[in-house]
Amino acid sequence: MKKTSLLKYQFFIIIISTILWCYLLGFNFINPLNSDWLYLGDFSQVQLGWKFFKNDVWRFPIGSNPNFGMYFDGSIIFSDSIPIFAIFFKVIRIFLPENFQYFSLWVLLCIYLQFFFAFKIIFKFTKNLNYSLIGGLFFIFSTVFLNRSGIHLSLMGQWILLSGIYIETINDKNKNKSLYQILNIVLSTVIHFYFTIILILFYIFGKIFDLLKQKIKFINIIKETIILIIPTLIVMYVVGYFTIGLDDGLGWGYGHFNFNLNSFFNPKGSNYFESFNWSQFLEQKKYQNGEHEGFSYLGITGLLFLLLFFVNFLFKKYLIVFDRYKILTISLLFLVLATSNNINLGENNIFLVPLNNLFYAFLSSIRASGRLIWPVYYLIFIFGIIFVFKLFENKKPTVVILILFFIQIADIHPGLLKYSLGSQYTNESINPDLKNSLWIGLSKDFEVIRILEPKNNSAIYQKLSGYLLKENFKKTDIAYLARVNRESIVNKKYELIKLFNQKNLQIFDKTIFVSQNKIFVRSLYELYGDMLHYHYVDDFWLISVEPLKEGYTSQNTNVIDGIYKINLDVSNIVDLFNESISPEGMGWKKNNTAKKLILDGYFSSILINIEGDKCHKNSKIKISVDKYYKNEIEPINLDITINRNKKKEVIIRDATNNQLILNFDCKINSKNIIEFNVENPKSLYDLKKGLNRQKKSIILDSLTIEG
Repeated sequence: MKKTSLLKYQFFIIIISTILWCYLLGFNFINPLNSDWLYLGDFSQVQLGWKFFKNDVWRFPIGSNPNFGMYFDGSIIFSDSIPIFAIFFKVIRIFLPENFQYFSLWVLLCIYLQFFFAFKIIFKFTKNLNYSLIGGLFFIFSTVFLNRSGIHLSLMGQWILLSGIYIETINDKNKNKSLYQILNIVLSTVIHFYFTIILILFYIFGKIFDLLKQKIKFINIIKETIILIIPTLIVMYVVGYFTIGLDDGLGWGYGHFNFNLNSFFNPKGSNYFESFNWSQFLEQKKYQNGEHEGFSYLGITGLLFLLLFFVNFLFKKYLIVFDRYKILTISLLFLVLATSNNINLGENNIFLVPLNNLFYAFLSSIRASGRLIWPVYYLIFIFGIIFVFKLFENKKPTVVILILFFIQIADIHPGLLKYSLGSQYTNESINPDLKNSLWIGLSKDFEVIRILEPKNNSAIYQKLSGYLLKENFKKTDIAYLARVNRESIVNKKYELIKLFNQKNLQIFDKTIFVSQNKIFVRSLYELYGDMLHYHYVDDFWLISVEPLKEGYTSQNTNVIDGIYKINLDVSNIVDLFNESISPEGMGWKKNNTAKKLILDGYFSSILINIEGDKCHKNSKIKISVDKYYKNEIEPINLDITINRNKKKEVIIRDATNNQLILNFDCKINSKNIIEFNVENPKSLYDLKKGLNRQKKSIILDSLTIEG
């Protein structure tokens, strides 16, 4: 290619990429100093991950990010904050303004590289500059690419898949091909791990095909794979993939977030605000479960390319640009993995293949398997565009492909309108701001903001993520990470309950707690009383040992009002689901179906204030408990304390019908506290039956007070 032509096509790609960038983000959001659009779902996750990472000291692994998700053992990897950008911009953070975000720049780079590599692939086989430029437009207007701009920004990096396909077109005799493959896969690890998975599978599937065709020896595959894996693992370690255990990297969802067999011709799209139709000509079709992850509508022209894709293999061997059977094999393998063991066509389940637990655990690393359809999607367009060129090579192919492009745009324009000028990021009906002025500037008085009930991606995170973006707390456990240390989070939850019951004040040092669980807050007030300050604002409780702001008085009376005051019915049975009694979050989980309470962890308590004549000295309490794990042989060691006096040590061996009767001095119109301590609760993980680390032991069936 001549130098002048090179400059022309680069200029065209840059101009078109910039125009599409402005169209997708709008002129406000392309500004790297504007983060107002990054407040929903994964958008807040990536920006908060970057914000806490930027403001933290350097650690090793260099991607460690412990301040966003305290005790989650997270890194910049698991907030999907595009590690390569996060690390680079942290290096130069001294030159960056406080409110800098790089995600708008990332979108521009993705559009450019998507166009660039698509152009390179098409030009390699057509040698026609204008045709290749128009063919490249299909890829920046592809539905799978634009769809991710409204959901998951790091997954806009699909250009690296096109880069991998381009490398595959290099002649095997080129000594640098293996090096390019390694570099591309290593680069993918600092963008998003799903790209790494896809590229490694593409590499392995290709090698397996070469082995079957006797083009390569098995020992050479082993050597080349080791050479590939070693630098990949080193980079993954350095940037923070292994801050959590390998089993924490597994996740539920394989067979749920999969590819529906109608996805290529189903134009049903969605963003955080609405579901919509991508097509002007085709109606939306239904799918199941989480099959939006397999969204891959081809468009009218794309469906034509799909037909040509099959024709390419069946009738026009001379038009094949890759090894026909190799690409067919790779496409079929990706299709099988993307579809998963749960094969659906629309609403109908064709069949479900049962999976062994070990095999399922292995596949859990690709839980959103629907994304694995992307290389097949792009191969369909590559083959279709090159097929059209070969078919009309002497009959103005550029005009033909231009017409096909306009047909594609005419079809998908209803979807394109949903991505105009940043409309996929904001909605007037959603106001992420908290209205009470008490929230403003809390990070100046408190270094840490926490929740009473530690959890990854809690409901509170979804409501406060926009607020956290505007404040400058140094640490928080109000976080959302793709993968976390499950055991650490559960243990911290149980540790907090223990510290609360010890009336520990150190955990409130420079820390403000947030909760929407009024029962938990009431329990906290019963323990600490007026040692803490409580404020109820915008449906949240703010709890601290220090007063929040001058002019704001604590709302302790609101906490006390109606607390744990009940009248027993004729049978004297305590309604365990009465919100004044059941302290969910202080060691209990509700079983709404069975109307029972499950002891979660090592310690739990019930606080009740009984009115009337049902409460006396020398009262009796009758407690009925069952084992949570019915088939567990090991007995449960349980201590019961009433009003701080230890009453009974119990060994529960039977799975059901364990009746416990205890004497106690019932306090009238005063707090009665019943505490349960379990020595040996078990989790599904302990029992080797799952990944869940929450420890369960007993089910509280009923509680009766007798005078």
